[in-house]
Amino acid sequence: MTLPQKKSTMSHLKNCPTFDTGNTKWVDKCNFDFTQEFYKTFQDFMFKNPGKTSKELCDMIKFYDFTEESIEIAFKMFNTWKNSFYGVCGPFIYKNDRWFPVYSKKYTDTVLLAEENSQLRSRIDELEAKLKKMESPGSS
Repeated sequence: MTLPQKKSTMSHLKNCPTFDTGNTKWVDKCNFDFTQEFYKTFQDFMFKNPGKTSKELCDMIKFYDFTEESIEIAFKMFNTWKNSFYGVCGPFIYKNDRWFPVYSKKYTDTVLLAEENSQLRSRIDELEAKLKKMESPGSS
């Protein structure tokens, strides 16, 4: 599922989907029953389970009944009103269909480096496989 996303007003954080605050038709969908305890529990859960899809998170979370749509709405809500949840819950990055909590700038840089490292390892594996095919007897 591709999540529609507008440019974040948080210029220092990329990939933080937010609501278009000029269009209020989504407001009714934000009718959650969250408590202060929920915000702390949710943030702790996300710290321990970064990089999961909306479906994976819905399957794992036992302390609230989310659907894929409602959890995406919750993430957007936390990102849109960052001052309401500052230091308690969020913001959250959405990248490659996966959700990540933002720990700090250092963590964000680490995630980017890990993704690049993963892509480079895949490319190395591809190239090594091509080399093996080229070196194998009968392919000369």
